[in-house]
Order: sequence, then structure tokens, then C-alpha cells
Amino acid sequence: MELKQTELSKWLKGIIVFAGLIGAALCFWIVPALGKETARENPGLSGLFRPCLTFVWITAVPFYFALWKSWQICREIAKDNSFCRENGKRLRDIGALAVSESLLYFAAAVILLILKLLHPGVLLLILFIIFAGTAAAVVCAALSHLVEKACDLKQENDLTI
Repeated sequence: MELKQTELSKWLKGIIVFAGLIGAALCFWIVPALGKETARENPGLSGLFRPCLTFVWITAVPFYFALWKSWQICREIAKDNSFCRENGKRLRDIGALAVSESLLYFAAAVILLILKLLHPGVLLLILFIIFAGTAAAVVCAALSHLVEKACDLKQENDLTI
């Protein structure tokens, strides 16, 4: 089954919207609820609720910028202009945003370690986020390179015809 450009774009946009909704649920419902529960069970950690929640909200910024860049890529795909320089740059930008996300969580792990508050479960979650961000950055760098090479080939073809 072959998807047309517009169908592919619609599916990708649906995934982007779903990811945005999951991110919003995490930021505004799940993480605050878990934080309040943790603060209730461990009164000594209640002072960390607001800083941790603020950190989660700050780390949502690169995530939503990456979703916005992804949406722009989908618009180009719908126009049958997948292999353009702009998409290559957008993929590089998404990779940089993924690296920034990984660096933010690495810094958080270091701070929690210094404060002797790094719970093993939190460490595993942070390591997963760092790994996912790094993997996304590598994939985006490779895709950016491929899109730019395809753009070069397309331009050469347009000149020879």
C-alpha cells in the first residue's frame, strides 16, 4: 500500500498532534499529580515540588518547538516538496532541540546527585530521556544529511532537463 504525499502528511500531523496531547497531559496532569503524591508521602521533599514542576515545564519548550518544526516539514511533504533545503535545516534544528533536551536532563541529574536526591527510579527515567534525545538527534542529523543530498540531486536533475 502506497501512501500519497497528502495522506502521509495527514498521518504525520496526526502523530504530531497526539505527541503534543501526550506532552500536555504529562506536563499539566500526570507530573503534577505524581509530584503532589510524592510530596504527601515524603514531606521532606515537598519543597522540591515547584522547582521540579517548573523544570518539567521548561523542558517542554524544546519539545514543542520540535513538534512545530515537524509540522512545517509535514506541510512541505503535502506540497510534494519533501527534499528541500528548508526541511534539511528543520531536521538539524529538531536534532539541536533534542540535544538541548538531553543536556537539560543531564544537568538535572547532576544537580540531584549533588543534592543527594537522585532516586534510582528518577535516574532511570532521566537516562531514558537522555538516550531518547540523543538517538533523536542522531537520526535527525542523518535525515538532514540525506534530505540535503536529495535536494542537491533534484537541483542537478532540474538543470540537466
